[in-house]
Amino acid sequence: MGLDQYAYINATREEGELTADTEFYWRKHSRLQTLMEQLWLEEGRAIEELNCADFELTRDHIERLQEAVNTGYKEYPCIGGFFYGHQFQEEAVAANRPEDERFVQSALAALDRGERVIYHPWW
Repeated sequence: MGLDQYAYINATREEGELTADTEFYWRKHSRLQTLMEQLWLEEGRAIEELNCADFELTRDHIERLQEAVNTGYKEYPCIGGFFYGHQFQEEAVAANRPEDERFVQSALAALDRGERVIYHPWW
């Protein structure tokens, strides 16, 4: 049990199935989830819906993620979320940095090509 996070490049959903050219995966990356929840709320969505939901990311979202990665997610501490792995969030930030950077670069390139980028958490 716990937080599993996925991101999809060039994503499409048909008949309930999500397919993508490239998939990214994180496990209990609580600060990434905290950032995504903040972005989700800024769009006027309810927080409880960012579970098993597709969140289409924009260039602004990815640029904010890039800034968060560069600063070690200092602006996005996780203060709860039993399933999020908040107990070891500093370690998760360090361990996930290579995947975060790879995702940011892939997502920016995909958006330049006009492709969809989707974030999908499940906890």
